[in-house]
Amino acid sequence: MKEIAVYIHIPFCRSKCNYCAFNSFYADVNAQKEYVKQLINEIKAFSKNNIMRADTVYFGGGTPSFLYQGGIKSIINVLKDNFYFEPNEISIECNPESLTQAKLDEYKESKINRISIGLQSASNELLKLAKRAHNFDDFIKALDNCQKFGFDNVNCDIMLGLPKQKIQDVQNTLNEIFNYDIIKHISMYGLKTEENTPWQNISVDEELSANMYDVAFLMLKDKGFNRYEISNFSKLGYESKHNIKYWKRQDYIGFGLGAHSLVNNIRYANSDNMVDYILGKKEVLVLDQRQIEEEYIMLSLRMDEGIDLNDYKKQFGFDFKEKYFKQLEKLSKLKVIEITPNNLKIVSSYMGVMNSIITEFFI
Repeated sequence: MKEIAVYIHIPFCRSKCNYCAFNSFYADVNAQKEYVKQLINEIKAFSKNNIMRADTVYFGGGTPSFLYQGGIKSIINVLKDNFYFEPNEISIECNPESLTQAKLDEYKESKINRISIGLQSASNELLKLAKRAHNFDDFIKALDNCQKFGFDNVNCDIMLGLPKQKIQDVQNTLNEIFNYDIIKHISMYGLKTEENTPWQNISVDEELSANMYDVAFLMLKDKGFNRYEISNFSKLGYESKHNIKYWKRQDYIGFGLGAHSLVNNIRYANSDNMVDYILGKKEVLVLDQRQIEEEYIMLSLRMDEGIDLNDYKKQFGFDFKEKYFKQLEKLSKLKVIEITPNNLKIVSSYMGVMNSIITEFFI
């Protein structure tokens, strides 16, 4: 039976952060319930013609924990009715202020086993500047509630390069996180300016952001958080099973407004316009062999394990080292890659300039 990862998009947020360009917005309970009805209809329509086993589920957004009480449980019940539902990981993104005891009780009953909390920073000044809806005390309360309900696999998101942020702020944030054993995973993202956001015209100090990353990397490594992807660190055995499927180009189906899917090398994108989404409109892109290969190279090199050269040859029918001899000769002289008989990866200290290395293979 075909295994597939399932992504559920919940586009609702209490408020919009200054940096956010995601497909998210405020909606009252009645509007949220109408959306969930549509999302459930989409799941049912898909399952009529497919027999698949859902082995990971991820609720993203937006802020899924902002959804009305009982909404997540109702969606999971529909997934159970329409898939062979045997997930080994069910994750949900949450913001501290909306992660109440009642919500956690619902998630526990629904067999959710991974909580991802958007902290971003332990500095209340920086949180206020970014227009986050929570403060650091809300985060601590959310963690205490997670412990109370027996959740022991918690991810924490933090950001680098925020306006007025200093390296000391990043160090303080990580030291606060290290106080909680239930935090087994940390995702660390650099600020990017996005169009149509309040911060679209701010200047990001890329050098400072890179220094923040380097300092954080060493702190995380010292505390047993292993980097397995450029932005993701975990204790051994607590890597995100769902996200690894994305990076390894395994099939996944996305439900909801603006959700994306990859099935049999065809990419689908639901409309991010609510009217068009309700009408079932979506974009379809059938990937050609070159696009598949480029995705494979790019995503593999984002991960610390790099490219499995035997798997590459199996998938594409070429010897990677022979096909990209010139590029590998150049990059080897620069000492930015490591090559073994079965593997190619970026040297750890050069992961920060990963994009410039990867583009060498696309010239």
